[in-house]
Amino acid sequence: MQILLTKTLLFSLLLYPNLETSKSDKVLISDVAFENGLYMIDDRLINGEIIDYYENEKLKFRYRVLEGRLHGLATEFYSDGSIRSEKKYTFNKLFGTFKEYFENGDVKAEFNVGQNAYGSGEKVTDLKIAVGKRRKLKTKEDGVILFMNEEDEIDNTSEMISILNQSTYKIVDRDGKLIFKN
Repeated sequence: MQILLTKTLLFSLLLYPNLETSKSDKVLISDVAFENGLYMIDDRLINGEIIDYYENEKLKFRYRVLEGRLHGLATEFYSDGSIRSEKKYTFNKLFGTFKEYFENGDVKAEFNVGQNAYGSGEKVTDLKIAVGKRRKLKTKEDGVILFMNEEDEIDNTSEMISILNQSTYKIVDRDGKLIFKN
């Protein structure tokens, strides 16, 4: 009986390794600390969602977090509640489909984010950008997404930048020529 109890306890610890070191549910960004690439609250890793609101009480963004890292769908909204962008993360790394929208719901840009470009952004493929008055999506060449800081300088890769600093980016081709800037 004691062996069975010990095995059950060990199995539970494997399934829920950080039960005491994590906090679940929704957490306001103002309560979150971002340290060494990890999102924490009260010195505990966050599990759940990091959210923020506009002054009009509409949701500004929702980022899913697992063990202190961005993981899953992240959605940003305009102040009227319409979707501004949808992107996916895998353990803090921007990876997969990324879509940005105009306020009326038309797609502004869509692309897939892949592996790191060796310390200078992440690779972007299947890039489509809205052009012209009709905002028709036009296919562009592959490139690299670079996050920009307040001085319009390249910041870092997505893993090491807080979500508060991932709103401004540009996409450049392999020669560094600008393809798109949000």
